Amino acid sequence: MYVEPGISIAGHVVTSLQLLIAGALLLCVAAILMGYRRDLKATLRQSGVTDRLAEDLGRIASALERIANQPADSIREAGRKSAATIGTPVEKTPEAEPASEEAHRVAYSIFGR
Repeated sequence: MYVEPGISIAGHVVTSLQLLIAGALLLCVAAILMGYRRDLKATLRQSGVTDRLAEDLGRIASALERIANQPADSIREAGRKSAATIGTPVEKTPEAEPASEEAHRVAYSIFGR
């Protein structure tokens, strides 16, 4: 039984050693390009605008953390209080009846399974 010396790609026989060398060369080229790309980084200099932006983003982040850490009932109560102080009436929403299972059917895939 005859064993071929390599892999036939597009009519050419390529040995495993040639594939290994080609892979090593591609890795070296990628490493060189990544090293070259590192020198092209843009630096952001400190200025009044960037300082103000950092302060504003910090304030927003801390406010969102405070909101996320509050229980849901206290958030609703705070919303009712703020709406009452503004002067708009707060409507009480009636409890909704649970809908049938057929009304809440959700397709989990585009194939309808």
